[in-house]
Amino acid sequence: MRRDFVISNGRLGTLFLLLAMTACSSDEMEEVAEEEMNEEIVFNYTSEAKYNLNIIYFIPTDQKDHKDSHKRLSEIFLHGQNFYKENMRANGFGDKTFNMQVDEAHQRVKITYLNAKNPTSSYPYNGGGATAQTEIEEYFAANPGESESDHYIVIIPVSNQDNAQVVPFYGLGKWCFALDFPDMDIQYFGESSKKGTDASKWIGGLMHELGHGLNLPHNKERSSDLGNVNKGTALMGAGNTTYGSSPTFITEASCAILNNNQVFNTSTDVFYTGASVEIKTFKAFFENGEIKASGTFQTEAKVNYIGFYNDASDDGTGANTNYDAVTWAVPVTGNEFSISMPISELFKRGDVPYILRLLFNHENGERTTKTFSYEFSNGVPIIDININNEDRVNLEVGNWSIVSFSSQEESNSSLANNVIDDDPSTFWHSRWTVDATEYPHELVFDMNEELVINGFSFLQRDGSRKIKDVEIQTSIDNMAWQSQGDYVLQEINTYQHIELVEPNTFRYFKVIAKSAFDGLQFAALAEVKCF
Repeated sequence: MRRDFVISNGRLGTLFLLLAMTACSSDEMEEVAEEEMNEEIVFNYTSEAKYNLNIIYFIPTDQKDHKDSHKRLSEIFLHGQNFYKENMRANGFGDKTFNMQVDEAHQRVKITYLNAKNPTSSYPYNGGGATAQTEIEEYFAANPGESESDHYIVIIPVSNQDNAQVVPFYGLGKWCFALDFPDMDIQYFGESSKKGTDASKWIGGLMHELGHGLNLPHNKERSSDLGNVNKGTALMGAGNTTYGSSPTFITEASCAILNNNQVFNTSTDVFYTGASVEIKTFKAFFENGEIKASGTFQTEAKVNYIGFYNDASDDGTGANTNYDAVTWAVPVTGNEFSISMPISELFKRGDVPYILRLLFNHENGERTTKTFSYEFSNGVPIIDININNEDRVNLEVGNWSIVSFSSQEESNSSLANNVIDDDPSTFWHSRWTVDATEYPHELVFDMNEELVINGFSFLQRDGSRKIKDVEIQTSIDNMAWQSQGDYVLQEINTYQHIELVEPNTFRYFKVIAKSAFDGLQFAALAEVKCF
C-alpha cells in the first residue's frame, strides 16, 4: 500500500499507520493481511532520554516504501541497539547504547517517513548524501520539534540492492546513509544463501555507517582478536560484512567515543560545545616488543579517555582510510597518560610507514586528534618522539596580521588569516577548487612591531596537506628580506618548534612552503607563532 504522507510524532505522541504491523505466526498472516487493510494501529513511543537517534526513511519519487519496512527496520535497530549495549558493557562502559523512541508493546521504533523531491538518480553515491540532507533539514526546520538530537541515519529504498552505488552509503559528519530492500531482514542472519549473505552485508553495513553517524572513525581489530569467539572482526573495519554471521565486535577505542556521545546518555547537558587539546609533553619509543607512549596535556574540556590508532599506509604517502588502524584505549585521570602497545598485535610490520593518532575523548562529546608519524623497517618500528612544550612560551598574536599570501581557498574555513586566529581547528589552505596553485606557497606576517625572536612554532593541519620543507625569511620593512634557513617540519599536528641560530630582531616574516608530505601541490597550516 502506498504511503503519500510523512510518518512522524512528538516525544510521547502517537503514530497512525495504514498497515497493521503486529508480529504474527505464518498461520495468522492471511488474517492479519485482512486487518492491515481495515485497521489503524496506534504506536505510543517513549524514551527516558532527552536525545534520541533520528531515523529517516527517505523515499525517492521513483521508489516506494518497501514491504514491512517499519517492522523489519524496527527489528534491525533493536537488534543493533542490543549489539552496541553488549559491546559497551564488555568494554567496561556499562549498559549504554543509542537512545531511540520505542513502542515497547509493539516492538517498533519511531521512523520519520519523508517523500523526496527527486528520483533515485538525483541521490548518487558521490554527492547524493548532501542533497538528501538538505531536503531533510528543510523538513526539520519546518518541524523543529521533530528532531531529537544531532545524529541522523537516513535509509533510502532501492529496487536492486546489488546496485548499491546508486545511493549514498557512508557517514557524513553526524549523518549517515544506508539502503533498504524488501528482503533486508534479520531473520536471514546465518543462512548459507544469498539472503543470508545480503543480510550480513547490508544490515552490517547499516550498523557500520551508523557508527560513523555516531562519531566513530574506521578501525581494525588486533591480531589476537580474530581468533577470539567473543570478538572476531571489528564493526568499524571489515565487520560490516560479518555482522550477524560470524563474531563481530566494537573496539574499546570506539566504545570510549560512544561513551560521551549525545544519544548514548540520558543527561540533559548541552553536548558538542567545542574543545581543544595542547600537548605539553609526549614521548614514544620502541622497547621489548612494545611501542610505549606517555605524555601530559592541557585542555579546558575534560578528557576521560584517549584512543591510540596505529594506522598503516601502504603507498608511502601517509594517505590512508583508517581501515588498517589497530587501536588501544586508556582511561585518563588528570592530564597524564601512558600506554604500551605490543607490535605483535599489528598486521603490517614490513617496511611500512605508520601514522599514530591520539584521539582525546572529551566528556562533552567532542574529540580532538593529534597525529605523529613513524615507520617499520625490517619488522621493527622506528619511533623516537620526544616533545616538550612545557617551557616554550609563544608570543600573543592578537595584533598580528597577514600582509600577503600566494593563494588561499576562498572559504572561511581555508583563509590565510586562520593561521593567526589561535584556533587549532581552523587552517589556511592554498587554492585548490579553481586554478589550483603549485609549490612554492608563501605567507607574509606582520607582528606590528619590531621584536626579538628566538624561533617559530608551527601547528600542522589536523588532516591532509601537511607541509614538509619550509624556508623562513625576516624583514624590518617588508622590502629587504633575509633568509633564516631551510627547515623540515614533522608530519604531526602538535606544535613543533624551530629555533633560530641566534635571536633576531624583525617586524615581518615570511614562511615559504616548498613541498608536502603527500607529494602533491597543495599546502595547509593551522597555526604559526613565535617565541
